[in-house]
Amino acid sequence: MCSGRSEADLISNLPGSIIENILGCLPLRDVVRTSILSREWRYKWVTCPELVFDFWFDQMFLGNHKLEKLVYPILELHQGPLIKFALQVPAFRSCPDIDQWVDLIPSNTIQDFTLHISRGDNHQLPFRIFTFNQLRKLKLYRCVLNPPLGKGFNKLLNLDLQNVDLVPETFASFISACLMLERLRMIDCTSFDCLEIDASKLKFLEFHGVFRSISFENSPLLAEVIISFSSIDFGTGKCFSSNLIKSLSCLPSLEELHLQAFALEELAEDGLPKKLPVTLETLKILHLSDMYFEKIEEICCVLCLIRSSPNLQKLKITASLNSILVPFV
Repeated sequence: MCSGRSEADLISNLPGSIIENILGCLPLRDVVRTSILSREWRYKWVTCPELVFDFWFDQMFLGNHKLEKLVYPILELHQGPLIKFALQVPAFRSCPDIDQWVDLIPSNTIQDFTLHISRGDNHQLPFRIFTFNQLRKLKLYRCVLNPPLGKGFNKLLNLDLQNVDLVPETFASFISACLMLERLRMIDCTSFDCLEIDASKLKFLEFHGVFRSISFENSPLLAEVIISFSSIDFGTGKCFSSNLIKSLSCLPSLEELHLQAFALEELAEDGLPKKLPVTLETLKILHLSDMYFEKIEEICCVLCLIRSSPNLQKLKITASLNSILVPFV
């Protein structure tokens, strides 16, 4: 201020790396707006490390314009490393343009990739996505994920799949090839006969959908598991509940479990012992949801599970009474 410089001059004279960090903290709509500040700022936005096309971008920029006509030139003008790319504009449909945009994303710098298809058919992911060797976070909604056999992401930490078409026969090898994976969410994806989880670094698993059995081949760090089912008709035969509990008991670090109570009902078919043949030694937090207290068998199964968790510290039961969910802690 003593030198007579204005605040705008001070900002303009900051090192390029600092300006990029500042722009990286702003929504894309505000980043692009900086192009009208001056001639010097006209193209500073092209080095922004994050490009997020979301609800706010849709509200501020699209109007009557089509997204397809904006994303390509923005990516084409972009310079320097691109760390994050997210496409989650409301009412967006699958289109061939997506594959062209993916071709423009630098595969050696992208770490966070989100593709959210809101309507229409699921989008078949182009093969080039599997060359994103620095990917840490991948979020897909209404897509088709069919990687080459044994192909994964070596540095991926967080995988979030919602309404994604998967190939059950190859999904297990894909997960095992994601060597650093710590968090896995699968919401209403393809049904599995056997959901196989082989992930040595995995700490968190959330699954909502249908499987006949689940197998944890190598998950020594898995501490939190959330499992809910989109249908109570498993079609699994009378071994489903016991196999589920047996698989969970093989997790040496399991501390928190969220499970729908009705998934335990089959335990009572041949008479229910006071305790299960397996013990959940490490379990500390148990949340049982959708419980019906009028079902004696279900109550017995829950009590059996509780007795088989000797180190349990916290219990939460969400019961359904007259179509109203009531929590009991």
